[in-house]
Amino acid sequence: MNVEALIDSGANRCFCPIEIGKALGVPLSSCPKESVKGIGGSGAVFICELTIDIEHGTYKLPAQVGLGKFEFHGFSFILGQKNFFENIDVLFQRRKEIVEVLIR
Repeated sequence: MNVEALIDSGANRCFCPIEIGKALGVPLSSCPKESVKGIGGSGAVFICELTIDIEHGTYKLPAQVGLGKFEFHGFSFILGQKNFFENIDVLFQRRKEIVEVLIR
């Protein structure tokens, strides 16, 4: 499944709407729940193991993703600190409008 993602250094982990997890066949009953708080409010998420394909599948990143009732506008996934920023370097060049994802 291809989705647009937001790179968010302020997010403590990766997140996506629960509907994506269901579409991927994630067994939610086997995923632990965790309470989360953020700029959009608070709630509970299922913490599930997913593999994130980066750069059209050239790099596969195992990640613990929080699946919850989210309404993201313009994208379907948040790439946060745990798993993503722990393994990937991101270079922002605002004046040039460039974002580079560098795999370690």
